[in-house]
Amino acid sequence: MNWKLIFNPFSKFSEIKLLAFGIVITLIGSFIGHFLNLTYDGVFDAHLSKEVSFLQSLKENFLDISSVFLMLFIAGKIIYKKTRMIDILNISLVSRFPTYISGLFAINPVLERVSKEVLKNMEHPEKIQLATLDLVIVLIISLLSIFMLVYSIILLVNGFRVSTNTKKAKHFVFFIIALILAEVIAKTLVYNI
Repeated sequence: MNWKLIFNPFSKFSEIKLLAFGIVITLIGSFIGHFLNLTYDGVFDAHLSKEVSFLQSLKENFLDISSVFLMLFIAGKIIYKKTRMIDILNISLVSRFPTYISGLFAINPVLERVSKEVLKNMEHPEKIQLATLDLVIVLIISLLSIFMLVYSIILLVNGFRVSTNTKKAKHFVFFIIALILAEVIAKTLVYNI
């Protein structure tokens, strides 16, 4: 298996292929959001919601992607004046792939059952009764979700490193600040537009 291809597609594929893949997975992710009633209310977030239209899902993805793009592009230009918009756009699009996959984990009936049990007995946690199998399933889903979050961050880091010629540790400080700001901006926009 070619791990470099999985964890750093930005060094292997042309910007056109990455852009096409990014647009396709954004549309697929938006359909997933619509059909499964998932809201993408942050850069790395996918949660169950009441009703989500395709346009709402697309809008949330657009706001999340735009927030990441804007902040990483600014950070990239500070670090490396030759940073290209297309490269940062591709990073912003492709790094969402794990978020769409982790959204699929949210529709598990075991999670719903466990959530109801916990919420029902929140004031008296000693009354919470969960089956061992349910706990194992929740643990597996949690681990997979954490892996998808880490994978998304790895894609962002590797793409940013390639696009901005980042080599110094202080450059990653700009990257981290940019991601934090992107999360704040995305959440603010999603809830206010």
